[in-house]
This record gives sequence, C-alpha cells and structure tokens, in this order.
Amino acid sequence: MKNDFQQDFYQEEIERCRRLYRGFSDIEPFIQKTFQKVFLFLENNNREGLLDKVTLEENKVGSKFKNGESIGINPTIKTETFLSFLKELGEVVFLVNPDLKISMEKFQKYLEKFQEQAEERVNREEIIGLKNFLLEEKIIAPDMATFLFTTALSATYRFNLEDIIKKIPADLWEGGNCALCGEKPHFGMLRSEDGAKILECWLCGTQWVHTRIKCPFCSNTEQEELGFFTVEENDLCRVHFCNQCGCYYKIFDKRKIAGENLVLPVHNLASLAYDLLAKEEGFFPGSGLEWVNENEKGENDS
Repeated sequence: MKNDFQQDFYQEEIERCRRLYRGFSDIEPFIQKTFQKVFLFLENNNREGLLDKVTLEENKVGSKFKNGESIGINPTIKTETFLSFLKELGEVVFLVNPDLKISMEKFQKYLEKFQEQAEERVNREEIIGLKNFLLEEKIIAPDMATFLFTTALSATYRFNLEDIIKKIPADLWEGGNCALCGEKPHFGMLRSEDGAKILECWLCGTQWVHTRIKCPFCSNTEQEELGFFTVEENDLCRVHFCNQCGCYYKIFDKRKIAGENLVLPVHNLASLAYDLLAKEEGFFPGSGLEWVNENEKGENDS
C-alpha cells in the first residue's frame, strides 16, 4: 500500500481539511508551521544514521504473521538529533501560543538533562519514558506531549522506513496492531474501491486490512458490543468504539473524499473534536495516545 512521505501530499491534505472540517482554519497556521518544520528538519538531517537501519528477513516474516506475531522492529534513534527535533517542534508551539513560554523553556531544559544522561542512541521505549516523565512532572500537558512526541517519532519512522514498508506482505497480516512495529492504531480508513477497513500505524505508517466487525484492541467480534458515532452529521470521520474493552479509534471514509492519496495524520489533527467527544462518552484511545486533556470540554458543556 502506498506510503509516500512527501511534503506535497501533506500540503494538499491540509488545504483539503480546511474545506472538510469546521474549525480547522483556526489551527491551520499551526499545522502548516509544524509540517514545514518537519520537512525542513528531515531535509537537513540525512536519513542515514537518524534511525538505525532496519532489515527484514523476508523468509521469516510470513511464518511470524501466521503465528500472530508482528515483525516488532525497534530501531535505535540518534539521541542528539532527535532531541533537537523535539526542541524545534517546541519552538513552533511557542510561536503559535506565547503563553506556553515557561512550559516550553522547562521542556527544553529537561530535554538537555535527558541528553546528558542518555546513551548516544535510544529506542522508542526510552523516548516514551521521557514523555511519561514530563507528564508526571507536569512540565507539559498530555495533549501537547502527545503532539510533540508523536509528530517527531512518526516523522522519523515514516521518513526512514518507506522502502521497508513496501516489502511487507501486509495481506498476510490480520492482527490489530502494526505488522511492522507492533504499535496500536489510532486511525484508519474505509478503502474507496470496496469499503474495506484499512488500519494505519500512527508511528511508521504501515497499512493493513482489518475485519470490519472486529475490535483491533481486544479482538471482540460481538456486533452488539461494537459501534461508531459521528460529529455534527459529518460522517467523513467515524469514531469506532468497543463496549467490551472501552477503547476507540477513528476511521475516515475515503469514499467521500476525492483524490488518490489520503494523509491520515493530517486528518487526525483536523478531527480532534472527535477524540474529545469519545472521551466525554467514556471511551479511551486504544492507541494510548491522549489527544485531549482532562479539563477539556465540548462546546455544549458548561
């Protein structure tokens, strides 16, 4: 499945989201600046060495899939370069919202402290550990932590793993987690040609077909325990939920969107109102990505 991590695709999708989602124009400048920073950073930092090289033993992939095991890659990332990436993204946040100046200064200070103590290369568990520490210390809010770390990690993985992803026999994978890295999905789409449910890894961008009536998190297939809802009669994005495990994920209906490509990370940012509603309804992101804070309320709340 196509996974071209190219700036033009992202720019086109940002412009399209402006037309598709009410309220997106308010955050569009922030999204524009973010992805401009992402692609400038990646352009200035050669892909060689940023992410440890990943190789696939293709003869073993099929057997792992048959046993229900993802490939489970976990390459190391060059610590200094990745932390500089996080700092630059933090600067974008500050430019858009100067009120966060103190938080961003503390954030960057802790990144420097982490770099002093860390090895030259770290894996994503260590990076996520840093994120969790910042949350525990209340240095940054959960939504901002998710945004910064998810954006930086995803860009690093997607930019470096395009060629590897094209070699994965995704048609053999039926799991609820990513066939390549093992992460749980936060979003997916309904394929335009046949309406098949396609899940996409938020981290590396791998896509795979998943059973329509099945929870990717607990494998529940009881139809009466599964459902979805939309926001403001806009059924472009559906929030799918499972009453058995209490988790949700978002599905975008490509049949309702003209064009060959669909850049789901952009649609995810454009539809955070759906995450908020899911939280208000008592559901939790199966991906573990908290895009809204505890104190946030919908427009209809007092």
